[in-house]
Parts: sequence; C-alpha cells; structure tokens
Amino acid sequence: MMQTIAIFVGAYRELSARKIFWLALAVSLLVVALFACLGINETGITFIGWTFESPFFSTKTLSPETFYKSLFVNLGVDWWLGVLSTLLALVTTCGIIPDLVAPGSVDLLLAKPITRTRLFLTKYCTGLLFAALQVLVFSTATFFVIGVRGGAWEWTLFAAVPIVTFFYSLLFSICALVGVLTRSSVASLILTLLAWTIIFTINISESIVNSGRIANQLESTAIEAKLANTDTPVDDDEREELTNDLAKALDRRPTWDRAHFWFFGVKTFLPKTTDTLKLLDRWLLESASMPGRDEDSSRGPQQAFGPKRVKRGEFQRAVREDEQSHSIWWILGTSVVFEGIILGLATVVFVRRDY
Repeated sequence: MMQTIAIFVGAYRELSARKIFWLALAVSLLVVALFACLGINETGITFIGWTFESPFFSTKTLSPETFYKSLFVNLGVDWWLGVLSTLLALVTTCGIIPDLVAPGSVDLLLAKPITRTRLFLTKYCTGLLFAALQVLVFSTATFFVIGVRGGAWEWTLFAAVPIVTFFYSLLFSICALVGVLTRSSVASLILTLLAWTIIFTINISESIVNSGRIANQLESTAIEAKLANTDTPVDDDEREELTNDLAKALDRRPTWDRAHFWFFGVKTFLPKTTDTLKLLDRWLLESASMPGRDEDSSRGPQQAFGPKRVKRGEFQRAVREDEQSHSIWWILGTSVVFEGIILGLATVVFVRRDY
C-alpha cells in the first residue's frame, strides 16, 4: 500500500511541476469567471455592465438558476471540459506510460516490491488524477457562482467530477495501450486523437441517422392521420400529393431502419463519450424544470431530415425521448467493457514484455 501511495505522490509532484498543469487550472477558473460575469434580466442577457436584449433568453423564459445550469452543461462541460480541457489533459498525460516503460525508469520501478500489474494500473490511475483535479476545481468554482448568482446551491454539479473523469478514462485507456506498444508520447497523443475523432464521428452519424429515422416515422404518421381525418377532408389534389408523399416515406423507411441498425450496432461496441457527457443533462437540467419549446411554435424543424408536416417542438421532443430511452447502465456498462478490454490488453503487454 505504501508503494502505491508513493507512486501517486510522485505522479502529483511530476504533474504539478509542469507549467501546463497550472495553466489548465488557471484557464478553468477564467472560464468560471466569465460565467460569473454573465447574467440574465427581464430584457435579455447581461455581461458586466452591458445588456443584450433577447426575446428568447430573459427572466421571462428562464430562471437565473436554469440559465447558469445551462451554461455549465452546454458550455462548461460540453465544450470546455469535454473538448478543450480534455485536449490539455491528453497533452499533459500522454507521456506517463511511455515514460514508465522508458529504459532506466522502468528498471528502477520494477526493483520495488510491487507486482507489474499493480504498478501499471497505479500509473494509469495517476494519469486520471489530472482530469479529476481539473474538473473538481471547475465544479467547485461553478458551484459558488450558481449559488451566489443563480440563488441555487446545486450539489449535483459535483456529478461532473466522476462523469468527466470517466469520459477521460475512456480516451486515456487508448493512450495507455498505444504508449505501451510504441513507447512514444507523440504516437500516443496522435493515435488517441485519431481514435477520439472516429468515435465522435460514429456517434454523430448515428444521431443524425436516428433523427432521420424518427422524422420518417413522424411524417408517415402525420400524413396517414390527415388522410384519415374525416372532420377536415382534403381535396383531390391535396389527397394525391399526400398519397405520393406517404408512398415515398414508406419506401425510405427500410433504408433508414437498416442504416440506423448498422450505425447503432457499431456504436454499441465503442465507448459512449458523447452519451456519457449528456448524462449531466438528465441529472441537472431536468431538476431545474427546464422549459421546453412550444410545440405549436413552428413547423419544419431546423434540423437535417426534419419532417415537413410535424411541428418542430414535437419532433425535437421525440428525438430527445428516444435518446433518453437508452439506460444509464447501457451507456456506462458498454463503455466500461470497452475500457476494460483496452486496459486489459495494455496490462498484458506491459506484464509480459522483457525490459
């Protein structure tokens, strides 16, 4: 146990000695400071002393609590913690495993009374230390901003610490495997970013195809309902147009279903990076009673493959309900299996290699 603690302490000292470690923490606090400068009133959004009028963002449509929670999730988590700070964390920690297996360094560590498996997994966990500390600092600062500015002391904010750390661990497991195989920090970083890009592309593609599939179903249902409505019968020309559109929609349905089946199948075996971060939407924004869009506001949703005869709010609600139909255990469970396989391969390579 003392050997494990010593490795953790040494890893922290190594991270804190790097300027990028303190730079990332400083930028996180700067992002929170920008959040604190933003506000909302009856006419729109405020920034320090300026007011930007908006009919969509004001205290008439959003409470200050919901406004700051939305900023935390949509900008703080999705963009800062989910993209920019993750890149900084990968740049900072991509050399941990290659440095471990470097000649001289590994010889010294293997001389300690600790198994190779325990040594490797301990080093792997120290790589997650950077992400966890960064998210903890960001969440703590945001907790006080929302408490003071939004009037809500929301402890759920700290759920971002395990969620974002787990999200980062999915990528860092790939980085660790590449680091063991190549012993190169540059190769670890580049190949991990490439894997992240592929995973993100497949996740987005599945989301787009799923939206098209749902739009097709809603469009077919709307046309069938209009044709069957005897209270407001349609004329012959409109009936012919609706019949043709219905035939086209029904012809496209097998293609949408088949495409979504394959994209969803591939996604099932990959880590759910996007879905993992979206868990905060369920736990945070829903508890704030986030007002939904008016389902009667307009038609023709501003989204790819949106149905023409279904209201925008209804379509968006159907897509959101379908996304949230995936259980938390499916999102986390399949991701854990992926990480376990990748990390297991890396551990086996490290244990069996001659140094």
